[in-house]
Amino acid sequence: MYREHCISTKEGVFIKDLRVIKNRDLEDMIIVDNAAYSFAFQLENGVPILPFYDFKADRELIYLKDYLIEMATTEDLKGMNKNTFKLHEYEKYEELQDLIETELKNYVC
Repeated sequence: MYREHCISTKEGVFIKDLRVIKNRDLEDMIIVDNAAYSFAFQLENGVPILPFYDFKADRELIYLKDYLIEMATTEDLKGMNKNTFKLHEYEKYEELQDLIETELKNYVC
């Protein structure tokens, strides 16, 4: 999907909406993007990846390939994404700072 297929928010953020694809079920589609907000309308269909900046040791596409191979064997793409990425948990935070502080507390030894 390109920008012309997206919905633009008043903040200038482009969000992809899989509902524009009429000949497929939402349960059978994913969005792979380095901007998680781009799949905000179908959060559980999203597969977040890290952006690429010409780093020779980058392995993100290899990780993505492995994840997609694993995904091909599941009956529940959205459930797999939900359990793997837990993006739905971020919805409960109104402020980014609250999310960051909570996540930092989870990783403190």
